[in-house]
Amino acid sequence: MTASLRTRATSSDLPLVAGALAVFAWGFGPLIVRGIHASAASIIVFRFAFAVPVMIAIAYLAGGRLSLAVFRHALGPGVLFALSTMASFSSYKTTSIALATLIPAVQPALILFIASRLFGERLPARRVVCAVAALSGVFGVVLASGNTSGTAMRGNLLALSNLFLWTAYFVQVKRVRSTDIHSWSFLAAVFTVASCVAIPWGLTAATDIHAIGGTDWLLLGLTVVGPGLMGHGLMTWAQRHLDMTVASLLTLGAPVISATGAWLIFDEKLRALQGFFAAAVLVALAGIVVDARS
Repeated sequence: MTASLRTRATSSDLPLVAGALAVFAWGFGPLIVRGIHASAASIIVFRFAFAVPVMIAIAYLAGGRLSLAVFRHALGPGVLFALSTMASFSSYKTTSIALATLIPAVQPALILFIASRLFGERLPARRVVCAVAALSGVFGVVLASGNTSGTAMRGNLLALSNLFLWTAYFVQVKRVRSTDIHSWSFLAAVFTVASCVAIPWGLTAATDIHAIGGTDWLLLGLTVVGPGLMGHGLMTWAQRHLDMTVASLLTLGAPVISATGAWLIFDEKLRALQGFFAAAVLVALAGIVVDARS
């Protein structure tokens, strides 16, 4: 292989590596949130308060800048990101991490249908079958927890809401990143817009805003550096270079990391019927991955 071919091969791998690292960071996000001794509303207030100046500083250090044009692009994604964060963080606190991360993991199934219409990506019949099976499995997971506490069911419904919010956000980011907008400037604007929605909600909903202390501050910092800076930063950059279906399929690794961590750290387990439907979801999603690779 010549030097130029090696350079092109390496550069073509960078978006995949960046996306994989982003998913790895996202996988630890739910575990960090669960470990903080405060409500989701309080966590969201401090998370955005810390993240916004960091994202803005990174944007300028990376050669970007904020402008009205950038904020116009970030308005829709920023609102969706705020709503998704509110739903996901609340679900981490009110249902098992396995369910809270598995349900939104069906996003690739939805992305398949959206990508075929908006971006002209091919949609084979086998992927349609797998996508329908995955969606059915998610609803089975939720319904199988019907005799659990009301709090857990609320968390499952929040996770289901996050599935649609996160999918809409993912699509919006892909559409914006298909332009020449600076990735870090865009992400800083998204976080700024999201903070204008999420922080007022958090201040209104939180009853334990002063409960955070000790190691909670370290964990809050990790949410900014890990899932925030590393996760969203790398994936936002990678989405310009990856097909939307490929970027979405990469996210399948996150619930595996989250569920394994919850089992090891918090001793969380699934009910037998929920485990059956969860396995069905993963098998269906694996079928999508195999078909995409072929």
